Amino acid sequence: MLSVLWDLLCFLVALGILIAVHELGHFTLARACGVKVLRFSLGFGRVLWSRTGRDGCEYALSALPLGGYVKMLGENEPLKPGEIPEEGSFKSKSPLKRGLIIAAGPLCNVILAVLLYTGINLGGIQVVNPVVGDVVPGSAAQQAGFELYDRLLEIDGREVNNWQDVLMELVALTGKDAVPVTVASELGQGARRQLNLDLSAYELNPRRDPLLTLGLRRCLGRLENVVGAVQERSPAAQGGLKAGDRIISIDGTPTPTWYRLQAAINEGTGQIVRLVVEREGKLYESEVVPTVQYNKKLKRPQRLLGISADFQEIPGLVEEVKLPLPEAFTKGLKDTYQMSRLVLSAAVKMLDGSISAENISGPIAIARGAGQSASVGFVFFLSFLAAISVNLGILNLLPIPVLDGGQLLFIVYEALVGRAPGAKVQVILTGMGLGILLTLMALAVFNDLRAL
Repeated sequence: MLSVLWDLLCFLVALGILIAVHELGHFTLARACGVKVLRFSLGFGRVLWSRTGRDGCEYALSALPLGGYVKMLGENEPLKPGEIPEEGSFKSKSPLKRGLIIAAGPLCNVILAVLLYTGINLGGIQVVNPVVGDVVPGSAAQQAGFELYDRLLEIDGREVNNWQDVLMELVALTGKDAVPVTVASELGQGARRQLNLDLSAYELNPRRDPLLTLGLRRCLGRLENVVGAVQERSPAAQGGLKAGDRIISIDGTPTPTWYRLQAAINEGTGQIVRLVVEREGKLYESEVVPTVQYNKKLKRPQRLLGISADFQEIPGLVEEVKLPLPEAFTKGLKDTYQMSRLVLSAAVKMLDGSISAENISGPIAIARGAGQSASVGFVFFLSFLAAISVNLGILNLLPIPVLDGGQLLFIVYEALVGRAPGAKVQVILTGMGLGILLTLMALAVFNDLRAL
């Protein structure tokens, strides 16, 4: 219950910031263009609290927190043929000024992301270098030729410096075959190789690690097939295993890494697990009866022996990146561009079917993401906020009536044709846009509930 309340609190804080920045963009440009603003509201529906400022604008908090609005003079009042719009009204301004007012909201969300990313780069953040910690047998990654401790350098000619860069490129290139990937062996210190990665059958699944779907795991340190510790009275202890033992195979399957060892344990079906163990240069055989527990995170039963890995840190694998202001700002621009590219690419690939609609997330998933990122640390929450801000800004510019992009479409039409679309046409298109938006929202909530 406390985790739910924490997620909700973080969600409301994040949403409040994003909505306030978005509506402040509309408000500021409207005032700068000489448009009279009647109400600035955070939230929709019934007004819970309001106060009228000296500028004559009513500042309000409304009941439904999933949005906000800036009410401008004459904004939604249709003009009769030949009627002159009231001075200071939205429609009294030129198409250019009205377009700037509408676009200012989404653009302010993008600007917020640039500032947040700049702040993150200034303050410093830990970055995990994109080094391969495991290659799943039979996967697309193994077929491409990835090997343990390869460091990814470039994907399709674009430099990748961390796993976030890698994920962004994978999403952008989903559906393509023979994607060129440059790697260097031995943590990046060895020879360079050119691989061709087939992403034609690559599918994103919101309930599975996108890297693991490809057949890769991140390297967090050396996790070889050596036992680090054995729990007392565990199946492994009863089978005679000791810390320092190297497990060569399980049920005849070679286990060169800890991940292969775990997979061999869980893929087995017998009641007894047969191990070949190396201890002090000699090989031994052992039989262990594993316990079975249900893993809530994986949502499936898991066989356990009661052993943990001998984990060894790799110097330089995790780096603290802290940049001076000019470089931090440049990196902030690059981070925002990459995220914008990812959002647009994902939207296009959902339309052509390359990415499943199951990946559309709604308020529940966003709330959980807000709570989880805030629990990890303030910097991670800022990074989450920046990513959502980019999403909000870019998606709001889509040419769908009801969204800012749809309103911009009407204004562009007016600028080209010399008159605004008819009131009836606008009502019909806006209704269609609202229908699309409600359908997407329903799908997003359905996906959220199914993932619980």
